[in-house]
Amino acid sequence: MPDPILVTGAYGFMGPHVLEACSAEGHEVVASTHGDHRGRPVKNLDLCDEKSVDDVIREVRPAVVINLAGVADPGEAKANPLHAYDVNVLGQLRLIISMLRHVPSARLVTLSSAEVYGNVQQSSPVTELAPLDPYTVYGASKAAAEIQAKQFHYAEQLNVVCLRIFGTLGPGRSAAYFPGRQVHQLAKILCGESKPIVDTFSLVGGRDYVDVRDVATAIVGVIECGRSGRTYNVATGSATPLRFLIERLVAVAGVDAEIREVASPAPGRQSIIIAGDSSRLVEDTGWQPQRQLDDSLRDALAYVQDASKSKGLA
Repeated sequence: MPDPILVTGAYGFMGPHVLEACSAEGHEVVASTHGDHRGRPVKNLDLCDEKSVDDVIREVRPAVVINLAGVADPGEAKANPLHAYDVNVLGQLRLIISMLRHVPSARLVTLSSAEVYGNVQQSSPVTELAPLDPYTVYGASKAAAEIQAKQFHYAEQLNVVCLRIFGTLGPGRSAAYFPGRQVHQLAKILCGESKPIVDTFSLVGGRDYVDVRDVATAIVGVIECGRSGRTYNVATGSATPLRFLIERLVAVAGVDAEIREVASPAPGRQSIIIAGDSSRLVEDTGWQPQRQLDDSLRDALAYVQDASKSKGLA
């Protein structure tokens, strides 16, 4: 696949890892974001602004667009559904229209979520053939974006590949997301800023967690080897119980901390057990997750600690 690769939402949680993974494979990468980019070289692209989208696509003329921009917090989507749909669905539509206008043969890599499966009632890992049955605003917006992209693939030959991401963790996860909040709490406990108590929403259920760096390699894999019009699960095939995950986080931190749990799930989420079957992704790209749970949690904690030290020296 020729270059350049345009990455939207390049400085969120996943973006820096995707930029690094693409660069490691020798790709020319152009970063774009909307809002604070902290002085880094970047194109300003706002998915809610048609002119902003069109200006960047026309200037960069990418061969691949990796769309990481979006409302990714289920709680935020629940609180403001209009904004969630404007970004996740209409924002992608603005991107597709501009791509078809300026770079009609370019590949769009769009990121979806396991939330599109909804309240799955099965013990085996979910395949991509499972019905879309979203339970949350966030999941519904992602399901709508998938259908939209597939329609343009059929009607306009849009070269699109969709990745359904299951749970993600690793370095850079913000405190707004599980288990980022708990990672940040433990960092404060370790430096003596907080009591040894880890507060959390309900830990009922379990999810299939993949390290963000392994997600990034999956994205790079489908750039060249993904089949146009195809959807891929990005998952390990095993659900990690949420309580076990937090217990392992406390263990790798090496502190004696109390886990204080409330009964309700996090805003915009549901308490389910879900794992994904990524056989299709493995077959087409050879992808395999490389990092173990403890390594991901340890690196996530070290990232927050290093960031805190850097702020202290600034």
